[in-house]
Amino acid sequence: MKTSKTNAFTLIELLVVISIIAILAGIALPVFGTVMVRGQQTKAMSNAKQIGLALKLYAMDNQDLFPSYQLNATTMKPDTTKPFTASDNSNTALAQLFPDYLQNEQIFCTPGSQFTLVTADNKIDNPQQATPVETLKQGENTWAYVTGLTQTSNALFPLLADGFLDSTAHTYSSDKSKKGGVWEGKKAIILRVDCSATCDKTAPSAAGGSDRIMNGNSVDGGDYFSTTATSTGGGTWLGTTNYALNPK
Repeated sequence: MKTSKTNAFTLIELLVVISIIAILAGIALPVFGTVMVRGQQTKAMSNAKQIGLALKLYAMDNQDLFPSYQLNATTMKPDTTKPFTASDNSNTALAQLFPDYLQNEQIFCTPGSQFTLVTADNKIDNPQQATPVETLKQGENTWAYVTGLTQTSNALFPLLADGFLDSTAHTYSSDKSKKGGVWEGKKAIILRVDCSATCDKTAPSAAGGSDRIMNGNSVDGGDYFSTTATSTGGGTWLGTTNYALNPK
């Protein structure tokens, strides 16, 4: 009489396999999440470089100066009597890159940023407006921008950066649901005058709490965006009129 054999798993074997799968998933998921964030940061740096190239082209046509003045509503030329101030926003300044140097608004948006909660529609003011209506309207820009710089400024000076929680204190938030928290305050993307982009670690803010700041990473060991820190060779890091404008 023949006896039949079964190749089915026993209950214990199934539980062992399930346990192993659960352990592997527990290891893989955090790694996958880290890889996803790194990929998003790489994409954001690439976008920043594209904007940087447009800023370079703009400067070539405007006596080496990056967008620093509001446009005259009549001539649509930079009005040297109306420089951008701390009360202005980066959307208005960066909108001057359209349509001659850029046509794509999507490179101004970073997924997960509380500054860009809408999808850029690529609707551009035609003709260009001194006070933009469609170009880079609220929610279509995640980048902070430093005014008053030129192509001959220190190559390491910051030109673009992730939008801040506080544009005066230049802080980022560890809370992803807050503005300035796109990377949970752990890092921030910086584009410099030489068009190089990096994703740099932040440090605790001098004010304490959970806020973070680009502190200890600049040439002089101070805040990248400081207008008062003394550099190794003397003088200041940025000038007093190099305002860091936050997104609208």
